[in-house]
Amino acid sequence: MLNAFEFAPPRVIFGAGIVAKVGEEAAKYGKKALVVTYDEKFVKEVGFYDKVAKSCAEAGVDLIWHFGVKSNPTVEHARIAIEIIKKEAVDCIIALGGGSAMDEAKCIGIGALYDGDVWDFFCGKAAMEKTLPVITVVTIPATSSEVNGTSVMNNEGLQRKEGCANPVMKPALAVLDPELTYSIPVRQTAYSAADIISHLLEHYLGHDDGFYPYQDHFSEGGIRSIMDCMNRILENPTDPEARALMMWQASYAWNGFYDSGFALPNSNIHILGHSLSNFYDTPHGAAMSITILATLRYYLKERTARYAQFAREVFKIDEADDLKAAEAGIAALEAWFKKIGTPTTLAEAGITDADAIDKMTPDAFQTAANWGEVEKWNYSEDVIRAQFELCK
Repeated sequence: MLNAFEFAPPRVIFGAGIVAKVGEEAAKYGKKALVVTYDEKFVKEVGFYDKVAKSCAEAGVDLIWHFGVKSNPTVEHARIAIEIIKKEAVDCIIALGGGSAMDEAKCIGIGALYDGDVWDFFCGKAAMEKTLPVITVVTIPATSSEVNGTSVMNNEGLQRKEGCANPVMKPALAVLDPELTYSIPVRQTAYSAADIISHLLEHYLGHDDGFYPYQDHFSEGGIRSIMDCMNRILENPTDPEARALMMWQASYAWNGFYDSGFALPNSNIHILGHSLSNFYDTPHGAAMSITILATLRYYLKERTARYAQFAREVFKIDEADDLKAAEAGIAALEAWFKKIGTPTTLAEAGITDADAIDKMTPDAFQTAANWGEVEKWNYSEDVIRAQFELCK
């Protein structure tokens, strides 16, 4: 049965060259903005810096630049920006980048208006009530962070990666300019594709709520769209149609629309993947292509019919036997990941420590417990360990 829900996405402006409007949009909140983004040299070399700086200067908005966001953003780096905002009376935040920059910006936004340590929100010690306005300017479409109320941050001191979700954190505006994605290397784009697919797959594979053909077909069609886009980008990295469609599809993979009405899903793909990023700083999308395959293999016998449907609808597998179709679908997805250049095993991601699974298992189990999934999905450390073994 479709559960009750509320869906209220942020405002989005989309189009080639639309980044030129970021200044006038920021000016609606005041005259000073903090820009949260990556390495300074990189941001200037690819032209992101000049585009945002020019637009804001023309609109009379002064910028403070917070460079140095990591691919797995840290609360330690966010705390520096929170202190800057409190001293400088910043009016809004501009996140310039992909999911990592946007997640850190949202973390900074709630921390700037809170008297305690921002990590309190991520470990459930504080109730979230307000944030500075956050404008997301997407350069790496992947996580839907530009339009959702979620932030995932690493605490290096505690060696924990935690997600925090609350409508308060939804950005005030998302700026989607596909031209900003032309400079993304193909490998990074492949990681983004795997990330988008992970969000579309997780609820599709992990719900047991019965009759949901609309959501199921949305997921199947979305995955096929991303594969079509990525296949074109492999041929032409600046294909304008593929870049634009991939950006728009990314924003609807995990913005609360597709999963509206579902009960708590099995989030196995991300439960495992967070530990890869936590301990080995694996790029999120690279972790996803590994843990997607492990999840598919672990639940193959339990979810044979669903996997067979995935194989037939996404890969057009012509096989009457459900188990054979499901196995063929897993093989086809693995082959596609290899084609686009994302890792399919821990070793391919450079994770070769003999004790890697020993380190990650209790961490992933803690994540499952924090997300309230242990009882519903029968998690134990032995289950987690067995799933990690399938990542080899």
